[in-house]
Amino acid sequence: MTQFEKWLQRGEEGLATFLVGILTLTIGGQIVFRYFLNSPLSWSEELSQFLLICLCFVAATAVLKRGEHYSIDAFINMLPAHLRRMVEVSAGLVQLALLLGLAYYSFSIAQLYIGTASLILRIPEEIKAYLMAYCFLSMALHIALRVARTLKREA
Repeated sequence: MTQFEKWLQRGEEGLATFLVGILTLTIGGQIVFRYFLNSPLSWSEELSQFLLICLCFVAATAVLKRGEHYSIDAFINMLPAHLRRMVEVSAGLVQLALLLGLAYYSFSIAQLYIGTASLILRIPEEIKAYLMAYCFLSMALHIALRVARTLKREA
């Protein structure tokens, strides 16, 4: 793993941890204000939704980098080593194509959202789509590096 990959992974995991913390505080605060102080926060639902969307994509990127996404590898594990590598490279290339396509469309969606904002907090809506595009590109980078390492091992 290169220094850049380590830096990127630490950044993504740190951001995911930060988002979990803010989300926990927001939901916890809403519970306290709603049920104990009888004065619900008008903005907490909107912020929680925004944070959860961001967290899902950032955490997915971090989990992919660690190789901890769920997979069914019973069939692949039965293959000889050279066929296993071929299947891994093929699957990686398909994933790479899908992620690049998703990044492109996320960026296109972000362009459509420019100028719109959430109702209460006025958070620009395009932030979510730009974050999705970044996460898809980051996942694509992780997959491309994994495929390159697999091909290098094979050579």
